[in-house]
Amino acid sequence: MCYFYHMSAAVVPALDPGSEEQDVWRALSTPLRRHLLDLLSGGPRTTGDLADAVPDLSRFAVMQHLRVLTDAGLVVVRRRGRYRFNYLNPVPLRRWYERWVTPLADGAAAEMLALQRHVEQPGGGTSMSVMTDQIRTVRIETELRFRATPERLFRALTEDTLEWFPFTYGEDRVKAIVVEPRVGGAHFEDWGDGMGHLYGHVTVFDRPHRFATRGRIMPGTILDTQYELEPDGEQTVLRMSKVAVGPMSEEEAASVHTYGDISRFEEPLRRLVEAS
Repeated sequence: MCYFYHMSAAVVPALDPGSEEQDVWRALSTPLRRHLLDLLSGGPRTTGDLADAVPDLSRFAVMQHLRVLTDAGLVVVRRRGRYRFNYLNPVPLRRWYERWVTPLADGAAAEMLALQRHVEQPGGGTSMSVMTDQIRTVRIETELRFRATPERLFRALTEDTLEWFPFTYGEDRVKAIVVEPRVGGAHFEDWGDGMGHLYGHVTVFDRPHRFATRGRIMPGTILDTQYELEPDGEQTVLRMSKVAVGPMSEEEAASVHTYGDISRFEEPLRRLVEAS
């Protein structure tokens, strides 16, 4: 999952001790911790499950490694009863990727990898697939921090969506994305003249602390989304949980990850709420 490049000190800027970037480098430096992230890339796992997956280490040692990953922001912990579930948090990895991998990767390497994938396919690079719907579960857990009040961030999530989220069903026809501020209220794209696209309905509305909806992405698929906002000094911690369950192909499940993860739209959202 993680790729590392050998870079001389002449081209690598010094990292500030205690910085998020330093924490990520430290967390990724150990093969065991990278293996734990690989395990979590398939979905949330309890601490016990992860300990069972690395039988050469004690449960205490696995918990120590998870603590390093949690401190670096790479793992988010959620408790359900007596169980502790660990989720992969893609935000620091994406920042690390954009800072180090993207500038250093060249086009020739990408072409060689594409060629390798092509020739290694069965049948000399020619393949035929038959799609069969499977019941899949996609879970996304993301935690972000903004230098803004909970009220301002809540307003951005429920009233100003068009100003930071770039994808809609109606495209140029969309006049507004509406969240009716009540339990049972509709969450939809307004195209005018009664036309539009329904995302779902509000299941929790507790301004400015919690906001949740239930809807569908495709026929037969349920999508639950919940936002929790917690003040922390001059910042607000935003925790997003998203669960999609239903008949989905691999491509459709990947689409949920692409468009359902708010961390992919962190920068425009940050510009909106922190500029106010």
